[in-house]
Amino acid sequence: MKRFGLVLALFTASIFAQLLYISPAMDLALSVYEPFFISQPQRPGEIGLFRVMNAASTIQIISFEVGPNVTLDQLVLSTKQAAMKERSTGRIKIANLDCFFRWFSIETSGRIVQSFQIIFLRSAKAYVLTYFAPEEEFYTYLVPALLTVQSLKGPTWFNHVDEKHGYKLMVYEPFQPVEIEEGEIGSFAAVDEEKVGYIQIVQEKLPKRMKVDEYADLVEKNTLLKLNQYKLFASGQNLVQGNDFFWRIFSFVQNETNLKALQVHVVFDEVAITLTYLSSEQGFEQFLPAAVATIFSFSM
Repeated sequence: MKRFGLVLALFTASIFAQLLYISPAMDLALSVYEPFFISQPQRPGEIGLFRVMNAASTIQIISFEVGPNVTLDQLVLSTKQAAMKERSTGRIKIANLDCFFRWFSIETSGRIVQSFQIIFLRSAKAYVLTYFAPEEEFYTYLVPALLTVQSLKGPTWFNHVDEKHGYKLMVYEPFQPVEIEEGEIGSFAAVDEEKVGYIQIVQEKLPKRMKVDEYADLVEKNTLLKLNQYKLFASGQNLVQGNDFFWRIFSFVQNETNLKALQVHVVFDEVAITLTYLSSEQGFEQFLPAAVATIFSFSM
């Protein structure tokens, strides 16, 4: 029976290309996305550790008890270190939890480590989930890291169903549906003071069946490489809820404005869907957590 259980677990992992992590206290569950794998916690308070083979990129989960009157704002202040150089901060609701996120870097011994962190409170416990990587690796594993730390099990706040085009996705604050333009099958916008983010969904009928990476190559050759000052930061594939997504992070210049984008492709039979999150380079990080959670929830 034990042998069968192990085979079943490995078979499930091979199908979904992700592992289910459950904390030792059974109070936290996450999906761990490739290429991260579950490692043994090593430090006090560390309840989860995920690494990438032959790389320095790491996701760390720390948990500790707090008083009943501690607020999220107080927790955020107490976890901020003097060496942190914050780039962006904000709020996001994940699995019905109010979460705080911060993007920051720390320089030690002449080496820069880039980090993304999610902090929340639940049942008199504090949780700090941190993805950190050397600057040269940061974008390479950023998307699967975001998918992992934002995969907290629980309800989401808004389920968007488009009956006309036959798809659904979960829209995370601060994104809201907006009127679609010609050629789009979905549009969502987020605003935070002067920063604006936009998610666009388009579909294309294919002349034949294609693998998602084949379609992604065509899009890059026929469209992206023609953009002014196109620069690719990272790309990869992740299986999310049974759908094979290809993603890339890139920047370009339009009307003298530096723009940054996360573009995601998924193919259903002979229909290709492209979801693109676009923002100014300065505002890109502000909405990226909500954009990743929204985009990778797409299904038909």
